[in-house]
Amino acid sequence: MPLPDQLLAHLAHVPGFRADFFTAVHAGQTPAPVSVRRHPRKGKTLFDGLAPVEWHQAGVYLAERPDFTLDPLFHAGAYYVQEASSMSLVQALNAAFGTERDIRVLDLCAAPGGKSTLIAEWLDGEGLLVANEVIRSRATVLKENLDRWGYANVVVSNNDPRQFAKLEGFFDAIVVDAPCSGSGMFRKDPETQKHWSPEAVTHCSLRQRRILEDVWPSLREDGFLIYSTCSYSEEENEGQVQELIASGAAECVVIPALESLPGIVSTGCGYRFYPDQIQGEGFFLAVLQRKAPANRTELKAKTPRKPITGQLSEWITESEAFSTLENHLGFTLFPYRQIGVLTPLLKHLHVLKCGILLGEQKGSRFSPDHELGLSVCLSALVPGIELSKDEALHYLKKESLPNRQSVNGTQLMRYQGRALGWGNALPNRINNGLPKSWRIRKEIDV
Repeated sequence: MPLPDQLLAHLAHVPGFRADFFTAVHAGQTPAPVSVRRHPRKGKTLFDGLAPVEWHQAGVYLAERPDFTLDPLFHAGAYYVQEASSMSLVQALNAAFGTERDIRVLDLCAAPGGKSTLIAEWLDGEGLLVANEVIRSRATVLKENLDRWGYANVVVSNNDPRQFAKLEGFFDAIVVDAPCSGSGMFRKDPETQKHWSPEAVTHCSLRQRRILEDVWPSLREDGFLIYSTCSYSEEENEGQVQELIASGAAECVVIPALESLPGIVSTGCGYRFYPDQIQGEGFFLAVLQRKAPANRTELKAKTPRKPITGQLSEWITESEAFSTLENHLGFTLFPYRQIGVLTPLLKHLHVLKCGILLGEQKGSRFSPDHELGLSVCLSALVPGIELSKDEALHYLKKESLPNRQSVNGTQLMRYQGRALGWGNALPNRINNGLPKSWRIRKEIDV
């Protein structure tokens, strides 16, 4: 599909734009690369030998796009399928915070979860991530992806950006991957070209400005705003950044790791990724540090730790770092150091996830939740059954499995050592504990 003439004229004077090469890439001469990001705990040894993503060591390029739905390792959260350019977020976080991890991060426009899972792995169990999505159906997908990623220091919310203004100065970092006109994804999804127009760019830029104004009060003084889009338009990128700088509210931060990489264009207040110059799609990324004064939300003192008891005390690694909680979501596991921040979050936000759901007591039997099964907090000593690929796929279709081993009771179903979910082993079969909403519907051809 040929690119709109209006778009080419619109980009003619944008920094780094090379019309002939850019047009050739979008004419189909260069296919869109397929990239995945490995989970640092579940998938560190996967995809060895494949070409790495230059700006994130956990990312690799695949030779072709497989059917991820029929890969049990994908369902186990061993890797996330993510466009390579957006993995550069890790360098923005490094530039802002270095080795510091005990921070509060808001991912404002977070669904489906690529950047949120990256932030969660970057925090590696420290600090706090609040991942938000305003559209409820997309927020459900976001929650599932973060459940699969398995970290306990994560809250998922379903709120409009303006509701975060009540949390004054609460966050050390806010990531805004803003809704945009989508021109950076034309190669990957040519159908999106039909919706592009200069009017759409103007509409998106106004929406982006409202989002930034709404969420700005919740960023602490000297905190960092990480702003990105998958658009090429200056109005949606440098225009938004420069307005904050010109107002005196913020200053631009250099990302050293991106300055030295060939093909990534520095514009003085952000970085541009073009598909004719790097292995990735169109992307813009900038880091700003807030300089305007900011009030700070008062936090209540930490509540006493509620210890992990019974069978769970044997299942949770480093259990002394966590506390159990009872809230509207159920019986949950949450990092003890972060309990003090929950009060304002639960008061002002519509929270869909808060830590890891542990499960419930049913008579004399504890029934573990699916979130717990996928958690990185779970010990490798939890009793389980190793499945073949065929068995794993039948499990993921929520079918019962034969019990070929002399085990009984609650078992963790594993594939290549990675947890898929729970089962209850009876003498002749294993009852499937996978939630119905997680089952795959494709036909299995192994």
